[in-house]
Amino acid sequence: MTPLDHPLVADITAHQRVNNSLLAPLERPLLRWLGPVVARRADADACTLAGVAGAVLCFVGYTMSQYSALFVAVATGGVVLHWLGDSLDGTAARLRGADRPRYGFYVDHFADSLCQVLIFLGLGLSPYVGLAVACVSLVAYQSITIVVFLRTAVLGEFQLSFGKIGPTEGHALLVLLGLAIMIFGSTPVHVAGLRFSAYDIPVAAFGVLAAFHFLRVGLRDTLALRARNE
Repeated sequence: MTPLDHPLVADITAHQRVNNSLLAPLERPLLRWLGPVVARRADADACTLAGVAGAVLCFVGYTMSQYSALFVAVATGGVVLHWLGDSLDGTAARLRGADRPRYGFYVDHFADSLCQVLIFLGLGLSPYVGLAVACVSLVAYQSITIVVFLRTAVLGEFQLSFGKIGPTEGHALLVLLGLAIMIFGSTPVHVAGLRFSAYDIPVAAFGVLAAFHFLRVGLRDTLALRARNE
Protein backbone atom coordinates (compact mmCIF):
# COMPACT_ATOMS: atom_id res chain seq x y z
CA MET A 1 0.00 0.00 0.00
CA THR A 2 1.37 3.39 -0.99
CA PRO A 3 0.73 6.48 1.18
CA LEU A 4 -1.90 7.68 -1.32
CA ASP A 5 -3.76 4.35 -1.02
CA HIS A 6 -4.20 4.70 2.73
CA PRO A 7 -7.90 4.98 3.71
CA LEU A 8 -7.18 8.11 5.74
CA VAL A 9 -6.39 9.96 2.50
CA ALA A 10 -9.92 9.38 1.23
CA ASP A 11 -11.32 10.69 4.53
CA ILE A 12 -9.34 13.91 4.17
CA THR A 13 -10.72 14.57 0.69
CA ALA A 14 -14.32 14.01 1.85
CA HIS A 15 -14.25 16.37 4.80
CA GLN A 16 -17.05 18.69 5.87
CA ARG A 17 -16.08 22.35 5.56
CA VAL A 18 -17.15 24.59 8.48
CA ASN A 19 -16.72 28.37 8.47
CA ASN A 20 -18.69 30.42 11.02
CA SER A 21 -16.35 33.39 11.12
CA LEU A 22 -17.48 36.94 11.80
CA LEU A 23 -16.89 38.13 8.23
CA ALA A 24 -18.18 34.99 6.47
CA PRO A 25 -21.63 36.49 5.68
CA LEU A 26 -19.87 39.31 3.82
CA GLU A 27 -17.13 37.17 2.29
CA ARG A 28 -19.32 34.45 0.78
CA PRO A 29 -21.35 36.63 -1.64
CA LEU A 30 -18.19 38.50 -2.65
CA LEU A 31 -16.40 35.24 -3.48
CA ARG A 32 -19.48 33.90 -5.32
CA TRP A 33 -19.30 37.00 -7.54
CA LEU A 34 -15.52 36.95 -7.98
CA GLY A 35 -15.25 33.18 -8.52
CA PRO A 36 -16.61 32.99 -12.09
CA VAL A 37 -14.70 36.14 -13.06
CA VAL A 38 -11.39 34.70 -11.88
CA ALA A 39 -12.07 31.15 -13.11
CA ARG A 40 -12.47 32.40 -16.70
CA ARG A 41 -8.91 33.73 -16.58
CA ALA A 42 -6.95 31.62 -14.10
CA ASP A 43 -6.85 28.04 -12.84
CA ALA A 44 -6.39 26.88 -9.25
CA ASP A 45 -2.60 26.72 -9.47
CA ALA A 46 -2.47 30.32 -10.73
CA CYS A 47 -4.63 31.42 -7.79
CA THR A 48 -2.36 29.60 -5.34
CA LEU A 49 0.71 31.21 -6.91
CA ALA A 50 -1.01 34.62 -6.69
CA GLY A 51 -1.54 33.99 -2.97
CA VAL A 52 2.15 33.14 -2.52
CA ALA A 53 3.12 36.24 -4.51
CA GLY A 54 0.96 38.28 -2.14
CA ALA A 55 2.79 36.83 0.86
CA VAL A 56 6.15 37.65 -0.78
CA LEU A 57 4.94 41.24 -1.26
CA CYS A 58 4.02 41.31 2.43
CA PHE A 59 7.48 40.13 3.41
CA VAL A 60 9.25 42.60 1.15
CA GLY A 61 6.94 45.50 2.01
CA TYR A 62 7.12 45.03 5.77
CA THR A 63 10.87 44.46 5.72
CA MET A 64 11.55 47.50 3.53
CA SER A 65 9.29 49.72 5.66
CA GLN A 66 12.32 50.40 7.84
CA TYR A 67 13.44 52.70 5.02
CA SER A 68 10.06 54.21 4.13
CA ALA A 69 6.55 53.81 5.55
CA LEU A 70 5.30 53.80 1.94
CA PHE A 71 6.38 50.17 1.71
CA VAL A 72 3.59 49.35 4.19
CA ALA A 73 1.18 50.10 1.32
CA VAL A 74 2.99 47.42 -0.73
CA ALA A 75 2.61 44.95 2.14
CA THR A 76 -1.07 45.80 2.57
CA GLY A 77 -1.66 45.23 -1.13
CA GLY A 78 0.09 41.90 -0.69
CA VAL A 79 -2.35 41.00 2.10
CA VAL A 80 -5.30 41.58 -0.25
CA LEU A 81 -3.65 39.58 -3.06
CA HIS A 82 -2.89 36.72 -0.67
CA TRP A 83 -6.51 36.66 0.55
CA LEU A 84 -7.83 36.58 -3.01
CA GLY A 85 -5.49 33.82 -4.17
CA ASP A 86 -6.01 31.73 -1.06
CA SER A 87 -9.79 32.12 -1.14
CA LEU A 88 -10.37 31.48 -4.84
CA ASP A 89 -8.11 28.56 -5.73
CA GLY A 90 -10.65 25.90 -4.77
CA THR A 91 -13.48 27.83 -6.43
CA ALA A 92 -11.50 28.13 -9.66
CA ALA A 93 -10.87 24.38 -9.69
CA ARG A 94 -14.56 23.55 -9.16
CA LEU A 95 -15.83 26.00 -11.78
CA ARG A 96 -13.32 24.71 -14.33
CA GLY A 97 -14.28 21.10 -13.60
CA ALA A 98 -10.68 20.41 -12.64
CA ASP A 99 -11.06 19.20 -9.05
CA ARG A 100 -7.99 17.38 -7.74
CA PRO A 101 -8.97 16.98 -4.06
CA ARG A 102 -5.81 15.40 -2.68
CA TYR A 103 -3.44 17.54 -4.73
CA GLY A 104 -5.46 20.68 -4.01
CA PHE A 105 -5.67 20.03 -0.27
CA TYR A 106 -1.96 19.32 0.00
CA VAL A 107 -0.68 22.16 -2.18
CA ASP A 108 -3.10 24.74 -0.77
CA HIS A 109 -2.08 24.12 2.83
CA PHE A 110 1.60 23.68 2.05
CA ALA A 111 1.45 27.13 0.42
CA ASP A 112 -0.51 28.47 3.40
CA SER A 113 2.22 27.39 5.81
CA LEU A 114 4.90 29.07 3.69
CA CYS A 115 2.83 32.24 3.40
CA GLN A 116 2.22 32.42 7.14
CA VAL A 117 5.97 32.34 7.77
CA LEU A 118 6.61 35.06 5.18
CA ILE A 119 3.90 37.37 6.53
CA PHE A 120 4.71 37.06 10.22
CA LEU A 121 8.46 37.16 9.68
CA GLY A 122 8.04 40.27 7.53
CA LEU A 123 6.02 41.90 10.30
CA GLY A 124 8.73 41.10 12.82
CA LEU A 125 11.44 42.57 10.60
CA SER A 126 9.51 45.82 10.23
CA PRO A 127 10.06 48.69 12.68
CA TYR A 128 6.43 48.47 13.79
CA VAL A 129 6.11 44.99 15.34
CA GLY A 130 8.69 43.27 17.53
CA LEU A 131 10.31 40.15 16.06
CA ALA A 132 9.64 38.14 19.24
CA VAL A 133 5.94 39.11 19.20
CA ALA A 134 5.60 38.18 15.53
CA CYS A 135 7.39 34.84 15.94
CA VAL A 136 5.42 33.79 19.03
CA SER A 137 2.16 34.71 17.27
CA LEU A 138 3.28 32.69 14.23
CA VAL A 139 3.90 29.63 16.43
CA ALA A 140 0.45 30.02 18.00
CA TYR A 141 -1.24 30.42 14.62
CA GLN A 142 0.51 27.39 13.13
CA SER A 143 -0.43 25.42 16.24
CA ILE A 144 -4.14 26.02 15.69
CA THR A 145 -3.57 25.15 12.02
CA ILE A 146 -2.21 21.78 13.15
CA VAL A 147 -5.41 21.23 15.14
CA VAL A 148 -7.43 22.02 12.01
CA PHE A 149 -5.57 19.30 10.09
CA LEU A 150 -5.93 16.81 12.97
CA ARG A 151 -9.68 17.41 13.12
CA THR A 152 -9.91 17.01 9.34
CA ALA A 153 -8.07 13.68 9.40
CA VAL A 154 -9.64 12.21 12.54
CA LEU A 155 -13.12 13.76 12.69
CA GLY A 156 -13.74 14.57 9.01
CA GLU A 157 -14.45 18.22 9.78
CA PHE A 158 -12.39 20.99 8.23
CA GLN A 159 -13.05 23.85 10.63
CA LEU A 160 -11.83 27.22 9.35
CA SER A 161 -12.91 29.42 12.24
CA PHE A 162 -12.73 29.29 16.02
CA GLY A 163 -14.62 31.74 18.21
CA LYS A 164 -15.84 33.57 15.08
CA ILE A 165 -12.21 34.23 14.05
CA GLY A 166 -10.62 32.70 10.97
CA PRO A 167 -8.11 33.51 8.20
CA THR A 168 -10.30 36.25 6.72
CA GLU A 169 -10.37 38.09 10.04
CA GLY A 170 -6.58 37.75 10.16
CA HIS A 171 -6.32 39.36 6.74
CA ALA A 172 -8.68 42.15 7.83
CA LEU A 173 -6.54 42.77 10.92
CA LEU A 174 -3.43 43.13 8.75
CA VAL A 175 -5.20 45.58 6.42
CA LEU A 176 -6.35 47.68 9.39
CA LEU A 177 -2.84 47.47 10.87
CA GLY A 178 -1.35 48.73 7.60
CA LEU A 179 -3.83 51.62 7.40
CA ALA A 180 -3.09 52.60 11.00
CA ILE A 181 0.65 52.60 10.33
CA MET A 182 0.24 54.74 7.21
CA ILE A 183 -1.99 57.23 9.05
CA PHE A 184 -0.40 57.39 12.49
CA GLY A 185 3.14 56.14 11.87
CA SER A 186 5.19 54.68 14.71
CA THR A 187 3.33 54.88 18.01
CA PRO A 188 5.39 53.68 20.98
CA VAL A 189 3.83 52.77 24.33
CA HIS A 190 5.57 52.36 27.68
CA VAL A 191 4.69 49.61 30.13
CA ALA A 192 6.60 49.16 33.39
CA GLY A 193 9.44 51.23 32.03
CA LEU A 194 9.68 49.12 28.85
CA ARG A 195 9.07 50.56 25.38
CA PHE A 196 6.80 48.73 22.97
CA SER A 197 5.08 49.49 19.69
CA ALA A 198 1.32 50.00 19.85
CA TYR A 199 1.09 47.57 16.92
CA ASP A 200 2.55 44.79 19.06
CA ILE A 201 -0.74 44.72 20.96
CA PRO A 202 -3.13 43.49 18.21
CA VAL A 203 -0.55 41.04 16.83
CA ALA A 204 0.07 39.63 20.32
CA ALA A 205 -3.68 39.48 21.00
CA PHE A 206 -4.16 37.49 17.80
CA GLY A 207 -1.46 35.06 18.93
CA VAL A 208 -2.95 34.70 22.40
CA LEU A 209 -6.37 33.99 20.89
CA ALA A 210 -4.89 31.35 18.58
CA ALA A 211 -3.03 29.72 21.49
CA PHE A 212 -6.20 29.70 23.59
CA HIS A 213 -8.23 27.92 20.91
CA PHE A 214 -5.35 25.52 20.23
CA LEU A 215 -5.47 24.37 23.85
CA ARG A 216 -9.25 24.55 24.21
CA VAL A 217 -10.12 22.59 21.06
CA GLY A 218 -7.20 20.18 21.31
CA LEU A 219 -7.97 19.21 24.91
CA ARG A 220 -11.72 19.03 24.24
CA ASP A 221 -11.30 16.69 21.28
CA THR A 222 -8.73 14.57 23.14
CA LEU A 223 -11.12 14.02 26.05
CA ALA A 224 -14.04 13.32 23.72
CA LEU A 225 -12.10 10.71 21.74
CA ARG A 226 -10.82 9.11 24.96
CA ALA A 227 -14.36 8.89 26.33
CA ARG A 228 -15.51 7.21 23.11
CA ASN A 229 -12.52 4.84 23.35
CA GLU A 230 -11.53 5.71 19.76
